[in-house]
Amino acid sequence: MTRRKMGAWRLLWATAPVLSGLCGLLMAGPAQAVPSYARQTGQDCVACHIGGYGPQLTPYGIRFKLGGYTDSDGKSGRMPLSGMVVLDYSKYKDDHNDNRSKSGLSEASIFLAGKLTDHLGSFVQVTHDGTEHHTSIDQADLRLTGNTEVAGKDVLLGLSANNNPTVQDPFNTLPVWSFPYTSSPYANTMGAEFNGVGGTEQKVLGLNAYALMDDQYYGEVGLYNTLSPGIQSRLGLSHADAESFGRLNNAPYWRLGYMKDLRASALHAGLFGFNGSVKDRLSGDVNYKFNDLGIDGSYQFLGTRQHIFTVNGSYIRETTDTNDGTGALTRNTLKDFKLNASYFYRNTYGASVGYFKATGSDGNSGNKGFLYQLDWTPFGKEDSWMSPWANLRLGMQYVTYKRYVEYDDATGTATVLSSPSDKNTLSVFAWTAF
Repeated sequence: MTRRKMGAWRLLWATAPVLSGLCGLLMAGPAQAVPSYARQTGQDCVACHIGGYGPQLTPYGIRFKLGGYTDSDGKSGRMPLSGMVVLDYSKYKDDHNDNRSKSGLSEASIFLAGKLTDHLGSFVQVTHDGTEHHTSIDQADLRLTGNTEVAGKDVLLGLSANNNPTVQDPFNTLPVWSFPYTSSPYANTMGAEFNGVGGTEQKVLGLNAYALMDDQYYGEVGLYNTLSPGIQSRLGLSHADAESFGRLNNAPYWRLGYMKDLRASALHAGLFGFNGSVKDRLSGDVNYKFNDLGIDGSYQFLGTRQHIFTVNGSYIRETTDTNDGTGALTRNTLKDFKLNASYFYRNTYGASVGYFKATGSDGNSGNKGFLYQLDWTPFGKEDSWMSPWANLRLGMQYVTYKRYVEYDDATGTATVLSSPSDKNTLSVFAWTAF
């Protein structure tokens, strides 16, 4: 690695605690569209994102991400910094089945996101959770990229260092970036909670190598290892959570995909896998083993960008073998299916519907239901006020459950509710990025 690139890495990690402090002054959930990228490229947000701003990516946005966040208009002097705030009002029922309503800050984030050198770029998010009043390093993805040619075909090569399996994924179908792109902090689990993808979030460091050939064929392989409890604590996680998670060593991750940009439309189909064994830090005994396997796909009708229609879907199967305390392993298989469709008019007015269904072989795993969303994105286009600094989305979201499994942490038992609609949630949100 050149001295210039080494300096960029040192700058990134030296900046992380500063970002955390700034976030605390500003005031958690997935990261979204980052306006610093628009300022860097000279493009408006809808060049990369569907619906005004993201995280749902267009073909151009996918290539920008795989290119390491380094594409630019050639102008210098721009800081790779952005911020995001989400305000939320929610109506729901608490654990005692009493009606509740809450409003206020859902999350606030600050990002180090953009080009560091010609071949090195970053997406690092520090988030303050407005309900838990907790600040931490949220999502992190640093990329080193280059181009070559194989058999007369252009090949993009890249390395991603990240802290959450699927945060590096360029499509909007796997857990980190799948629909819904924002949700109420009081909404209950929509679908399944995995031990692998999702369960290792922010506790691991992965190094993934990937290639995109001829702008169509995508392949990726990587290994994930747990960060030490001390490092996890310094990054914002509780020491107790870090200790209880255990140790994950060299857990393999792989991804295959095919994408096609047809200009007026685009599509992709893919497969992925992630498996590993989590061991107790002191005894070395296996706590559990997980094996995730998934298939996903998407279609976008972009047309002239006046009427936009998208469909995203995924099916993930996770097999978990858990230590029952005697050394024997008990198996449970969790299956999760998600499908959503969205329509946007002029990237301003949007309507979405999502379906989620999770089932487990133990009979007591997973929820099922629908999610409906209406939104208005007045800012985020080329002719928007203060573009690309001002981005705003106002929306209303309703989650309705057809099946809900309630867990008792004290006894470890699960109950399928006879009235799953008691867990329905209505929320109204304002989401801005700058």
